[in-house]
Amino acid sequence: MSKYIDVFNGDADGIFSLIQWRKAYPLTAQDQQILITGVKRDIALVSKIDDELAHLSKITVLDISFDKNQEDVNRVLDHCQSLFYCDHHKADSLFEHPKLTSRINTKPTVCTGLLINGELKGEHSLWAIAAAFGDGLDSIADKYVAQLRLDTIQRHQLKELGVLVNYNGYGSSVDDLHFSPEELYKLLVSYDTPFDVIADENSPFRQLKEGYETDITQAKNSQQLAQEGIVAVILDDAAWARRISGTYGNQLAADSPDKPIVVVTNNASGSYTISLRAPKNNPYGASTICSQFETGGGREGAAGINQLPVEELDKFLDTVAKYYK
Repeated sequence: MSKYIDVFNGDADGIFSLIQWRKAYPLTAQDQQILITGVKRDIALVSKIDDELAHLSKITVLDISFDKNQEDVNRVLDHCQSLFYCDHHKADSLFEHPKLTSRINTKPTVCTGLLINGELKGEHSLWAIAAAFGDGLDSIADKYVAQLRLDTIQRHQLKELGVLVNYNGYGSSVDDLHFSPEELYKLLVSYDTPFDVIADENSPFRQLKEGYETDITQAKNSQQLAQEGIVAVILDDAAWARRISGTYGNQLAADSPDKPIVVVTNNASGSYTISLRAPKNNPYGASTICSQFETGGGREGAAGINQLPVEELDKFLDTVAKYYK
């Protein structure tokens, strides 16, 4: 029996990346699979692998920042059999090791699902396209749609599933979500294609769609913040707001491709959670901006701050405005 530890982000990109990987490299009934995941912002996931668990394991890490996990990656490499790491976030601390294989590309035109698709030579491209749509990379996803000669209905279905699975990943805890990411992965990986998910009336698709439609209606009625050159909204301290924040940000970005998008969500602690999307037509700088603030980070096209003090919101918005002026 072999032990496999699959570590993945709880959003569409992380889930669809692992689905591709495990369809290409399926496990046998004798193999032990251990899933480690969480809400989208829970990214220090390698820390959940203790030395005993890592012992003689084969570890796969998908769609979480290497920089946020570097120390724990270094630690588990002393105990595991191998570690494969694929991601598209900042990796300034990336190092080489005989047991470590890394596939990291931080360009704003890729996501982890597309990187895995390249690694697998397009073996399960439909899941990769759904991942790209879920990550807000519509124009990139459309190139793959054209290559596969998918029709308009198929494109819409892949985008809708990607958006819904991505939407499910947002929350301050798993309790905010419709499905835990681990549960959602287990349900979806049993289907051959994304189209089979949508065709099955008993799949998670319908519950996610109903929840999304309710939440997005409330988001559209939220307060807009006045800031020249920026589209900024502020959401309530509520489960629906935490669920919809990322997906609503992607929608606002598509509607205003020349402007940065800021989604501010109230926290129970009295701080703000910030989601920043760089302008679609200039998809750079989001991680540079958010990294200037404590608990901030991300990637070029999209980044965030987990806990921004209320008194620093004006400073943050001013920093965004000046950067993209």
